[in-house]
Order: sequence, then C-alpha cells, then structure tokens
Amino acid sequence: MHDLISDFETVSPDAWILNEEEWKQKLLNLPNWHRIPLINSNASHNLADGTLVRFRGMIQDMHNPEFYFEQFEVYNSVTNEIKNKSGKYRDTGNVMENEKVNYAQNFKGAQRQTMVVISLPGLNEWAQTLEDKDNCLRHLQNQPNTSKRLNQNIKLKRSYEEAEEDADAMDIVENEVGSKERRTDENVDSSTKAVSREHLLNFPLPDVPSKSCIAKIYDESDDLKLNDMVEIVGFLSVDPALSGEFQPETNSLIELSVESEAEIITHNPPPSLVPRVHAVLVKKLDHCNPLVKGCFDQELALKEANAAREHLLKALTELLLGDQLAAEYLICHLIASVYLRQDTMTLGQFCLNLSNLPTDKYPNYAKQLYDIIKQFVTKSYYLPLTVDNMNSLALQPKKDYDCNRLTSAVLQLSKGTHLVLDETKMEQGRLDNTGVHNIAALGNLINTQKVEYDFKFYKMEFDSDIPVLVLSEGKSLLPSNYYVPLKPEESSLEIFDAIVEAATYYLKEEIMNVIRTYLTTLKLVKYTINDELQFVEDDFIEMRSKADSENPVTADDLHRLLVLARLVSLSRGHDTLTKQCWDITKQMENDRLQRIGNRVAPTL
Repeated sequence: MHDLISDFETVSPDAWILNEEEWKQKLLNLPNWHRIPLINSNASHNLADGTLVRFRGMIQDMHNPEFYFEQFEVYNSVTNEIKNKSGKYRDTGNVMENEKVNYAQNFKGAQRQTMVVISLPGLNEWAQTLEDKDNCLRHLQNQPNTSKRLNQNIKLKRSYEEAEEDADAMDIVENEVGSKERRTDENVDSSTKAVSREHLLNFPLPDVPSKSCIAKIYDESDDLKLNDMVEIVGFLSVDPALSGEFQPETNSLIELSVESEAEIITHNPPPSLVPRVHAVLVKKLDHCNPLVKGCFDQELALKEANAAREHLLKALTELLLGDQLAAEYLICHLIASVYLRQDTMTLGQFCLNLSNLPTDKYPNYAKQLYDIIKQFVTKSYYLPLTVDNMNSLALQPKKDYDCNRLTSAVLQLSKGTHLVLDETKMEQGRLDNTGVHNIAALGNLINTQKVEYDFKFYKMEFDSDIPVLVLSEGKSLLPSNYYVPLKPEESSLEIFDAIVEAATYYLKEEIMNVIRTYLTTLKLVKYTINDELQFVEDDFIEMRSKADSENPVTADDLHRLLVLARLVSLSRGHDTLTKQCWDITKQMENDRLQRIGNRVAPTL
C-alpha cells in the first residue's frame, strides 16, 4: 500500500500550487498526521527550507497584511527563455542571476495575513512530554541542516524606485540576497543594535521556555482571532536572509522608509530563532490535551466520568486536609469554562477562593497544592501575589508603536489556562500605580472574563476563558464567585507532608491520565437544560418564602445555584440536570454558606 506520508515529505510549494484542492483533501485524510514534523517537538534547523511542517500554538499578535508576487514572469537574458513563477508559500523566489522579472506582463500581486504564533503559554510538563513523545521524529535528530541557502534568489519585495516606475505594481521591495550585508556596529543605531532574544520572542509568561513562528495565512475564510489555539500546516521558510539584520543600506535623503529600524528588526527576527511557516491548512483547536485524540465521544466521556471523579475526589480531599466540601468545589472549578456570552453577561466562570490555608504550620502549602493541580490540568500558571510582583509584572498586553507590535503580558493566555493566584505570599508593602492597575486587571478578569489591552490612545477588552483559583489565609481582597474557607481535620494537619507523599504514590501515571482526560472531556460535553425543571422552580419559591431582610434570596442566588448544579451534574456524568444533582447542589451551598456564617476558626 502506498505510504501517503512520503508524498508530503517531498511535496514542494510549486507542486502544491498545481493542484491545491487535491493536496488539501489528501492532507485532511492523512492517517499518520503526526509524521509531518511538528516544530514544537523538532528543531527547525534540522528541517530543509520548503519542507511541509506543523506548528501548534496560540496567536499572540497579528501584523499588517503583507503583499507578495502571487504570479510573475521572468526573462533569461542568456537563453532568451521566458518562465512563469509564483511567490506563493515562500518568502524568496528562485530567480537566477541572468533572469529579470517582467512587471509589465503576466504579473499578479496578492496579500497574505501575517501572524505571530507562540507555543501554548503555561503548557504543563506532562503534556509537553506526551506531545514530544508522539511527535518527535528520531530520523531528524543529529541530521545536518539541509536547508537550501538561496544565494541567487530574490526576496519577493520591490524597491521604491521600481514601484514609482510601475504604479500598478505592489509597493514591496525587491533586493538580491547576495547584495545584503550584515550590519556592522557603525551602521546600527545604538538604540536598536542590541535586540534581546526575549524582545524578539515576546512570550507572555516570564521564565517559561517556549517557541515561536511567524505564520503567513493565505485563506481569508479562516476566522482567526487573537489568542486562538491553532495547529498550522505549511511550508517552512528558514532562509537567513529574512532576518531584519540583513537589510540593504539606504540613503535616507532620497529613499522613503515606511518602517523604522526597530520595527524592521522586530518584525524580521532571525529564522533560526523564529521560523516562518506558509500555511496550507489552519485548524482551530478546542483543547490541547494530547491524551484526547480524534472525534469526541460524549457518551463515552459521560460513562467514564464517575470513576475518574472518585479518584480525583479522593486525592483532593486528602490534599485539602480531609475537607471533602472544599474538594467538591475544587472539582467543579477544574471542569468549569465559559459556555455563553450574552450582552454584558458571561456565563460559566467559576472563580474559587479557598481560604484559611495552614500557612503558619506549612508556609508553602499553596505552592505544594498547585504542584499537584498542575499534574492534572493541561495548562496552568502559578502567580504569587507579592507586592513586588504586582508592582513590577506586566499583566496586560500593550501596543508598542515604536516596534509596531503587541507586547505580550501575563494575562495573554489561551482559553482553559488555569491561573492560580497565591495571596498567602503577600507581605506588608505599598502598591504603586502599576500594582493598583494589576490588582484591578485581575478583578476585571474574575468578574467579566475579559482582559483589557492597552493601545496607548485607547483601551480594548478581549474575551478570555481563564479559570482563576485564589489561595489565601483570610477572605481574598479579590472578588470570587464561590468562597470556601478550609476546614481541616486535626489529624491531617499533623501529617500533611506524609499526605503529599502518599498522594504522589497513589496518583500513578494510569490514574493521572484518567483524571487528565476527565478534566478535558467534560469541558467539551454539550449540556442541555431539561424543560421539566419544576423542582427548581418550587425550591426557589420556597427559598424566597423563608428569606428575611437580613438574608434575602435573589435572582443572583438562583443563578449561582444553576451554574454550580451544571458542574455538579457534569462531574457525575450527566449532560442535563437531575433532581438528585440539584439536591446535592443545594446541600453543598447550604454547607458552604453555613461555614461562612459560622466564621471557621483560623487554621494554626
């Protein structure tokens, strides 16, 4: 039987262009998709220029559309031969030394969207390890770089003078790669000559290793937005001449420069650091859990839910010092996601504040709890709310007009990234203006599931879906949807270190994978509201009748109960609300509110 993958290992941009629809159909039907090299798990310097590759990540920024030569004619002055060529799916065209581009005839310009895609922020180590295991191609390791260094090619852009001569042509710049020289210290402005790796990569999370690529998108029908999770299949472009440091010298007195030097270098990082991928297919991702593959089977997910929940409940109850109620709420938090946006309302967010943590006895309790949680969820980030962090960290993305790009920040995360805020690390100190704005940004995220981006002259809110868990000693200074003070068992307090060790032993890889799959698949389940919910209406009427002026029951209380009931049902493998799950929900809320009213004694 013919191995389809061999076709994709050898296909060139020119061959693809000849029959795009057929190639795309073959690609969609490819059974061994993972054998197309994934740059996230394979070094791009081991791949040849023009190879078909994949990149999986989050759209971090969108640049202005880029103009290119979709079709052009070249004339060979030695052989008098005329050829038609295309600049689609490539940054450079194979125009030889004796060939000249004919701009007057058979010339067609087009534009492509340019996006910066970074590997998924906060992807946890277990998920990255599984992704590498599935996608790392052994034959690419220790292989010499076979990239064709196109030293007789042109960059598919036109000079200012040629554009002046031919007004119908696109305003893009053509230059022979051979004429480009690396800038010397004398030629580079002192403010831009030393551009750091961090500046070029522009990742949102500090000190987290990631990868980046510049994706060139040709299909205008792709409805892509900032922070979308995507998998891109396309042709790799790693010619070193694409680097912003390899720009021709210009005379500023006679040549117009639309881009500043800082912008040129920022938008054109070295391909060895940030490869280019010319997309032939872009897939939007609902999740990034490597354990959940293929078509989603809702019936199977619901059938397996109860067994997985029992494992998770047992582990979390132990880690929360015997507090089963807190463990139940934490499970609901871990499977929650925004399921509907209506006008100004965002439905489904479930910010949980766990307080009364035993920090006097175990100062690092919050971090130890997070270290277990990150073994369950696919993406997460731990942020200690210290005064220094709040005063120094950038939480909201900002537009940098000097470099004409969006400078990323901590809250630029893809959907489903669990943000754990450790308030137990807050010490005495004064929040400056930045700190106050950062606290306000976190509060806005919790209340509305939106993050405000600063465009200097105006601010714009972007929708997010970031579950927030706040760990604190007393009630958090941040808002929350559900506040649960921990009620530890004395016996558990004495042996917490042994509990962590036992939990780590109990949570073997097989059980962990069951839990990891459970937490992802329940977010994909389609939950429906049954019309026969008379028991909800009856209970709400009864609650209102028993309420008084000091403890009123409002529509917000009913909404909070219904959100919780949805998650209680899903966690137990139901895709609609049952009377049993509704009763469990009411009992959970009664126990929680009673605990708050009784003011649980502080944990020593």
